[in-house]
Amino acid sequence: MDITVSARHFTLTEAEKQDAVDQISARFSDLPITIISTSAVFERQGNRFTAEIIVNAKSDFTATAKVEDFELAKALDAAVQKAETQIRKHLEKRKNHKNGETLSGLEAKNSAKA
Repeated sequence: MDITVSARHFTLTEAEKQDAVDQISARFSDLPITIISTSAVFERQGNRFTAEIIVNAKSDFTATAKVEDFELAKALDAAVQKAETQIRKHLEKRKNHKNGETLSGLEAKNSAKA
């Protein structure tokens, strides 16, 4: 997974960048979907921070979450949580409701048989 962290109108410290990378990789690594790239863009307007998380997945799915808060860490946490919720809802929609298995689970089972 390719993770890009950038900032507009201010400079992120290395600790803040590393915290964003760690939080993104921890939240999205256990999901049963192949994530191609993740972009985190932080913006500062006065004393407010905006965190925007864009997650591109292999199955032509893009999750975008944008949160504004007075603290950078809270904005990051809320945006990552929103993006994770969007991905989980997308995975639930892809679920084969006939027998209760997800399509990704069926694909993995079929590739294991071959």
